[in-house]
Amino acid sequence: MKKLKNEKQEVFIEVEYLEQKNTLYSNWIGSYLSVEQIKQGGFLMLDEIQQHKCVLLLNDNRQLEGVWDEANEWIATEWLPLMIQAGLMKMAHILSQDLFAQLSAEFFEDNAQNVENMFQLKMFNNQEDAEKWLLKD
Repeated sequence: MKKLKNEKQEVFIEVEYLEQKNTLYSNWIGSYLSVEQIKQGGFLMLDEIQQHKCVLLLNDNRQLEGVWDEANEWIATEWLPLMIQAGLMKMAHILSQDLFAQLSAEFFEDNAQNVENMFQLKMFNNQEDAEKWLLKD
């Protein structure tokens, strides 16, 4: 598992390749992450997708609070196309219970609808449903 920390040495993302499921699991942690932190986490995820030639991403926001709207344009126009180019085909996003984080996720989902039709994104409230959908052929 790889982790990135903020200036206070608090982990804000954990990324792990789950070999048996050929899935990349990312767990975002904290409150009101900066655009720079989101970019750092995004590039770590991209590196792992490329390294493991992984097509599935389980993106967990249950431990995340606050908006990340400022990063949404970068996510939609730069990061997501790079992830798809690297081979990502399906992304299951587990929503935070935090209202602001949910609104940011909805905005991200709307933007993701505009990308190539080979890519699928779906939002979930729990890990079990997210994994079932992600691993279904």
